[in-house]
Amino acid sequence: MNIGFDGLLDWASEQGANLILVAAIFFAIVLAFKRQFIGAIGTFLVLLVAYAIVAKPEVLGNISEWATKMVGIT
Repeated sequence: MNIGFDGLLDWASEQGANLILVAAIFFAIVLAFKRQFIGAIGTFLVLLVAYAIVAKPEVLGNISEWATKMVGIT
């Protein structure tokens, strides 16, 4: 592990991704017990997208490049 600012940023990103994943599971379970299944599925999917973006930030760049090619901007 790098002791500098880069190491701290990597550690925070990793822990943030883990926190988002735990929150996704927790909120999906809570909403499912309240019988709000659509809300549980929606919350889980949104937090999984957030997890993917935090865990691998280059995914957002790949998605934007793909979208601009589909629209024909570049």
